[in-house]
Amino acid sequence: MDFHKKGLFILLIALLFSLCGGTARGTTLADLREELARHQTDPAARAVQVVKDLRKVRDIETGLARQYDIPVSKVLDYEYELEGIINTYYSIYFLQKRADIGDAFILDDNRIKELAAAQPPYPFVFYLNVIEDMDNCRETLLNVQQSTARYRKELQTISRRKNEIESSYRLCREKSSLSTGNRLKYNFDLLIIKAELEHCYADYTFYETSLKIAAQESSELKEKLDTLESIVKNMRANLDFSAEDFNFLDAAVNEKVRLLKHTVTMLNDKFNSLSAARLTTENHTDFIRYWFQTEQRLVENETLLVLDLIELWSATRLNWRHLEDMLSGKLTLKECRDLRARSNERIEQCRCDLEFANEDLQRLRRSDNEVARRFGENKWLKTDEEISTRNEFRANLEARKGRYLSYIVMLGEMTGQFEILIAEADRLIGEAKADDKIESVWRDKVYGLLEMEVWNIDDYPITVEKLTLAIMIFICGLIVTKYTVMITKRHLEMKSGHVNRHSSLLVQNIVFYFGLIVSFLIPLWMLRIPLTAFAFMGGAAAIAIGLGTQRIMGDTLSGILLLFQKKLRIGDEVVIGDTHGIVSEITLQNTVLLCQQSRHLIIPNSKVLDSPVLNLTLNNSLSRTEVNVSVAYDSDISLAMGLIHAVLSENQNVLKTPPFRIILSEFEDSAIRFTAYFFIDLSKVFETNAQSAVRMSILNAFRKHNIEIPFPQTEVKIRNDAVERDGKQE
Repeated sequence: MDFHKKGLFILLIALLFSLCGGTARGTTLADLREELARHQTDPAARAVQVVKDLRKVRDIETGLARQYDIPVSKVLDYEYELEGIINTYYSIYFLQKRADIGDAFILDDNRIKELAAAQPPYPFVFYLNVIEDMDNCRETLLNVQQSTARYRKELQTISRRKNEIESSYRLCREKSSLSTGNRLKYNFDLLIIKAELEHCYADYTFYETSLKIAAQESSELKEKLDTLESIVKNMRANLDFSAEDFNFLDAAVNEKVRLLKHTVTMLNDKFNSLSAARLTTENHTDFIRYWFQTEQRLVENETLLVLDLIELWSATRLNWRHLEDMLSGKLTLKECRDLRARSNERIEQCRCDLEFANEDLQRLRRSDNEVARRFGENKWLKTDEEISTRNEFRANLEARKGRYLSYIVMLGEMTGQFEILIAEADRLIGEAKADDKIESVWRDKVYGLLEMEVWNIDDYPITVEKLTLAIMIFICGLIVTKYTVMITKRHLEMKSGHVNRHSSLLVQNIVFYFGLIVSFLIPLWMLRIPLTAFAFMGGAAAIAIGLGTQRIMGDTLSGILLLFQKKLRIGDEVVIGDTHGIVSEITLQNTVLLCQQSRHLIIPNSKVLDSPVLNLTLNNSLSRTEVNVSVAYDSDISLAMGLIHAVLSENQNVLKTPPFRIILSEFEDSAIRFTAYFFIDLSKVFETNAQSAVRMSILNAFRKHNIEIPFPQTEVKIRNDAVERDGKQE
């Protein structure tokens, strides 16, 4: 036993010094770099050497840690780095071989020559195959470009890590040279750091080689894509959509759908048999209970997935027909966008089903492991029937795994077909002319908005377009009504000798409200809104409107009465209450008077009917008025009457027919009064304004001819005898 311990001790010392020998030789960091650079030139040979070192360490890892007080984790860290170095060197070796052989997954030159040699017309199935080849190339190019970016990022990270490891190597080497008691431990740390640094160098070589290969593959793929795009462009112009191609595609889909439906039938029968057995069997064992629950759950999940696959295969058949319409130019840009959106939804459905399939695969794995762990040994099962059921269950799990793999392949195949349609839709949308895009935007955005339903009446939809058209017709009806009212007014004004202003206003109001009603009813008829739809509004709003608009309704009814009674007309000079003025306008709610100050007074119609109204021009607009003028007694009476006569003759407001008259009306205390009687047209001038103008003219004429207009005077005389008598009394 002591001999074995001594042998193990000697072996450990020899191994440690052999491991540390490389470090001793590579005393400086420059020597270590040179050594690691040599290893990169022949990765396979270096990998073999590292494998041997790893085996040596694994043989004595526990003893090595215990003998030199090194944690086992440090030994395992060293082993981990060696394993990483081995894997990286072998990866570099295979990369170098792949660079010499080429990538078999990229479309080869012979296939491209075969495609270029094909003659038109090109079958639709052939076109689908070429599109799939081009999509594979495009996807591979995208992956290569993404990998290139990742390789560059990894190289930057490795460079930073290499600097950090070199710094750690220098510090640890210095501690190892200064320490005496822990030198062996520091030497082992240097060994680990050296392995990390070599791993870093190997990773840098790996990513550098990968970057070179990726650049070469990217260049080749771009050239092949350019060639394929020219071939595909020629194919699109000479496609032959024959029935044989679609029959071939439909036959392939129908065969898969038939197998899926058969699977659904099988799963349904199994689910029913499990349900029946679960109800009839009593005193279930642990395995039977587990088997019932697990098998039913798996059958249910698979059935749902298969039903989705059947639906997606039907969508794939429809996808090919849509692709035919798209390539034939039968679809608009909006329809292309709609198809693109639907294809994206189907791709999303495929991705969801793919996730479900992967989850079910993991569930199958867990179920298989659980059966093997809990019921793997026959001693845990009570009867031969349970053993047979267990074996059959595990066999079903394996068969179900195979079916799920086929489901995953189907989902990938259908996803590829949907992606082809999306790519074609994007191409057509991108190649569309500016006019087509503008038209498409108009049709998609504006027309789509116009087609949006606002509300409906039974089965009749009221869209934005119909509502807008109804509003436009209503507005046009108002414009036509207003224009008709203007023409009617102009026509009636031309016949002013036969139609007075009040009758003209009445006719204009009738025309306006008739046009308003017609303009309102036509949109209602277009929108198919029955008038009964407003009945509930009348009943529900009658109380509120009746209370809130009682005065307004009263004014409106009063306005209608005033218009039709013709006792108050436009142009009449009236006195309403204490207000004197000329009627300038009568609306349904108000009567407008033009007062003497040229201000408009608005009186509610209900007030007009309730107040006493004096219509000075009810029968006609002629009114006799008078002006009184006084002159002094010593004035020339004949001259004064002549001046008054001249003023009346020259005043435009004084009518000549009937003729005016001037009379000496009265002898006053200090003057002689003349009264001038004349007629005026109240529809043209206020009476007070006419009187004022006549008086101003008479005053100017009298002043010009020195005719005095006296003012009242009182003369007081005091008798002398009264004064004398008063003096004597004093």
